[in-house]
Amino acid sequence: MPDIQTLKIIPLESFKSDFKKLQKRYRNIKEDIKRLSVELQANPRVGIALNRNCYKIRVANSSIPTGKSGGFRTIYYYLDTEQYLYLISIYSKTQKDTISDSELLGLLRVNGLE
Repeated sequence: MPDIQTLKIIPLESFKSDFKKLQKRYRNIKEDIKRLSVELQANPRVGIALNRNCYKIRVANSSIPTGKSGGFRTIYYYLDTEQYLYLISIYSKTQKDTISDSELLGLLRVNGLE
C-alpha cells in the first residue's frame, strides 16, 4: 500500500462535470467527497473491484439522510505501481443503478486510461 503522503487523488474532467451537475442539487457534496478522499488515502482499494483497474465505492450523501446505500457512486482508477488515483465518475444512486462495462470502457478511453 502506498505511503499516505504520496498518494495523489486526481479528479478527471468527466468526474468534474458529473460533480458540477450533482452540486446544483446536493449542496453538501463537497464535504462528502472530502470524506471519501480521506478514506481512499487510507486504503486505495477500499472500493469494489470492477475491471481494468477500476473500482466503485459508495459514498454517503449528507444532503439527504439515506446513508451510503442511497448516496453517490464514485468510479475511480488505481494502479499499485503508480502513486495516483484518478476519480473518473460520480453519480447518484437515484439517477443510475450501476455502470455498464461499455460505459466504463468509454470513460477510460475518453480520459486516456485504457
